[in-house]
Amino acid sequence: MSEMKTAVRAALIGTGGMGRKYAQMILTGQVPGLELAAMVCRSSAAREWADEVRRLLPAGTEAPKVFVSAEELFAEPELYDAVLIVTPHRTHPELAARAFSLKKHVLCDKPAGITAEDAEGMCRGAEENGVLLAMMFQQRTFPKHLAIKKILEEGQLGTVRRMFMETTRYFRTEYYHASGSWRSSWSGEGGGLLINQAQHPLDVWQFLFGLPETVYAEIPFGKYNSFAVDDEATIVMRYPEGVTGTFIASTGEAEWSERLTVSGSKGKLVLTDNRLELALYDQDSDEYRRNAQVTDGRELTITRSVQTFGPADSALAYRTMLGNFAAAVRGEEKLIAPGEAGLGALQLMCASYLSAWKQARVTLPVDQEEYRTYLHKAAESDLED
Repeated sequence: MSEMKTAVRAALIGTGGMGRKYAQMILTGQVPGLELAAMVCRSSAAREWADEVRRLLPAGTEAPKVFVSAEELFAEPELYDAVLIVTPHRTHPELAARAFSLKKHVLCDKPAGITAEDAEGMCRGAEENGVLLAMMFQQRTFPKHLAIKKILEEGQLGTVRRMFMETTRYFRTEYYHASGSWRSSWSGEGGGLLINQAQHPLDVWQFLFGLPETVYAEIPFGKYNSFAVDDEATIVMRYPEGVTGTFIASTGEAEWSERLTVSGSKGKLVLTDNRLELALYDQDSDEYRRNAQVTDGRELTITRSVQTFGPADSALAYRTMLGNFAAAVRGEEKLIAPGEAGLGALQLMCASYLSAWKQARVTLPVDQEEYRTYLHKAAESDLED
């Protein structure tokens, strides 16, 4: 892939809430190295918004060309170098495939699709055409997550033994679930909580810990709402050498909590919202446990510290991801969240759904033929309701 020296020209497909945010960031110069050359605005309301945006551009600024369909956009590939996909996620694989066939780089909103097979195909398509696939997993840029990543990579906690994450931040009402005909259904969205709100926490999980060997999930489908998909999940993961992880998420709890715990042989960290507590031992507790002449940890010296982070700056995170994408296309940086991140998050999701459907432990990577069979059955029952 050759390096680019000029700004990357992007085409935006999807001008809903998030798409418009990306467009405004790019058009107002908040993303160095990235220009908005084209937009797909299917609805009359979207085209009216585009006309309003174009009128507000500074004099002499070239306005992005507006198309009424992705088909029209793909018919004029000379206008752009990359495609930003911000549409309902069932459409992501096909749109990405079209872009790849035109040798265009792609930045895709989460999730990559509705199955791990979708994500595998997208990764393969990017590689075969010599272009980049990036995912909008902006929580990787949050300072608190980067701080934990650094602690783990430096081995400050010693041998990691156990991980725990609880996230109930994304409370959703029945009104939200009914806001789109495709939402919160097997036949439309391809799932509920785990394919939508939990994709970011699942990505943070894999960003910090990698993927497990096996998954067992307890999912009380429709626990809080009148639908067949998930609004709560408890996932138990197994890693090599007895390392275990527990992931809990819910969209049904009005009072939210967010907590991450990592326990290792040399220390423990606890992240509660934006407060990171770190406890480090003066000696490896595995050795201490074998050699100590006392019955407990009284002879361990523990050094404690607390770091508080400000509220997450979502706008900055999005700008960072867009800027990183442009820089990666120009050959200046590595992608923060490459296409493999989208694959990993969907592998965790698919394994969890399959485990809940089968009421059994599932090994990663998931058998995608088996997953499609179960998903098809779920979609049929979903449509019957």
